[in-house]
Amino acid sequence: MEKAVKVPFKSVAELADMWIEWAEMELRNENFDDAVRIMAKAVQAPKRSTVDYFDETLSPQQRVHKSWKLWSFYVDLVESVSTLEETKKVYERIFELRIATPQTVVNYANLLEEHKYYEESFKIYERGLDLFSYPVAFELWNLYLTKAVDRKIGIERLRDLFEQAVEDCPPKFAKTIYLMYGNLEEERGLARHAMRIYERATRAVADEDRADMFNFYITKSASNFGLTSTRPIYERAIAALPDAEAKDMCLKFADMEKRLGEIDRARAIYGHASQFCDPRTNPDFWTKWEQFEVQHGNEDTFKEMLRIKRSVQAQYNTDVNFIASQALARSQRRPGAAEDAEVVDAMAALERQSRAPQGFVAASTGPTGGNPVPAVVTSNPDAIEIDGLDD
Repeated sequence: MEKAVKVPFKSVAELADMWIEWAEMELRNENFDDAVRIMAKAVQAPKRSTVDYFDETLSPQQRVHKSWKLWSFYVDLVESVSTLEETKKVYERIFELRIATPQTVVNYANLLEEHKYYEESFKIYERGLDLFSYPVAFELWNLYLTKAVDRKIGIERLRDLFEQAVEDCPPKFAKTIYLMYGNLEEERGLARHAMRIYERATRAVADEDRADMFNFYITKSASNFGLTSTRPIYERAIAALPDAEAKDMCLKFADMEKRLGEIDRARAIYGHASQFCDPRTNPDFWTKWEQFEVQHGNEDTFKEMLRIKRSVQAQYNTDVNFIASQALARSQRRPGAAEDAEVVDAMAALERQSRAPQGFVAASTGPTGGNPVPAVVTSNPDAIEIDGLDD
């Protein structure tokens, strides 16, 4: 086998497989120390190796010491048959060669944690975070923060860790970390600190998570400081969210004001939400407002609601984008070539009508094609026929 590993292989992977096969043969014979010795020889390299694993100009023997497959087998072997100190040396060598993977970081940290070296375990996570950026860093932060919170280390140190975690966190990953941060403040800090964190989260998370974050923030604020504390949160949410989500937030806001007996405030919120709700596509909203006025309003407020409804519908009627979207929606609900043609014709006619000058009357609706039918001329019974007019 010693001669076999000196053969000029085509690739590093083939050479690594040969070393591993040699070590496994010793393991089958229960020669554990020999297996470790073989693997140590396989990964032998200068203290500071500048070899590029992917440099095809070098032989596989010159590059094999940077084979992750080889090191992965080696570290598992040493962890199984040797001491903790020997295993730590192997992990440290992997970090020195800069071939550590995210799984290496997690495995090393877990090994130290199992032997109750908690602080050293945390340092391994920090070294991993220096090596990897997002999205890998998110998984490492998630594990690190969870274990740090479970260890109940000092609150100030935990706050520093969370601030580091959210500092460069992309919006896509921010929600989970902010929720963990806020929960820490609720359990071990101050409720007001938690509310500030949730408020920051509404600005930091991705667009698709923003509505959920606002709803969570509102729930927490109501449970800690009462319903009235949620008013400024609702107002910020309505201003920040897109129309469809702002409408839903308005309905929740109005329901909250109604529970507090603030009928005029609830009515004003319905009025604000009406701008997002065309009566033809959002009939549920107008039904709710109508029911609200029946229960809490009078004839004047009901008429005002109807006036606003007509005004909103007129506004949407003149919105070209809305008309186009409605035409598309109808074509999708009722598929068919004939109906699609009707929609296109209707849109074309509408466009022609909008572009035609005032007082213009079209001479015809277009070519008729085929043999035209002659117009029927009605005869005048009182007409006098004069023969020989040409003579």
